[in-house]
Amino acid sequence: MSANNQLLIKKHKGKFYVFNVMAESWSDENELSTSEAIGVYDNFQTALTSAIKIDNEEFTEYGIGGNLFKDGKDVKIIE
Repeated sequence: MSANNQLLIKKHKGKFYVFNVMAESWSDENELSTSEAIGVYDNFQTALTSAIKIDNEEFTEYGIGGNLFKDGKDVKIIE
C-alpha cells in the first residue's frame, strides 16, 4: 500500500465498506464501486477495527476516514 493512500469507510445500503483510495485518483467526481472495496462489514466498529489493522500493517499517509482527507470531499458509492 502506498503512503499516498487513505483507508475510507463508507456506509452504503446498511453495510460498511472499506476502500483503499489512491491520492492520485481523487477528482471532482469521487465515485467508488462496491466491487472496489477491500472489506464489507455489518457494523462500523468491525469496519474500523479491520481498517486499523490494515493501516498498522502498511502505513497510509492519510490514515482512516469517512471523507477524503486531502480535500475533504465526500465519496459516492455506486454498484
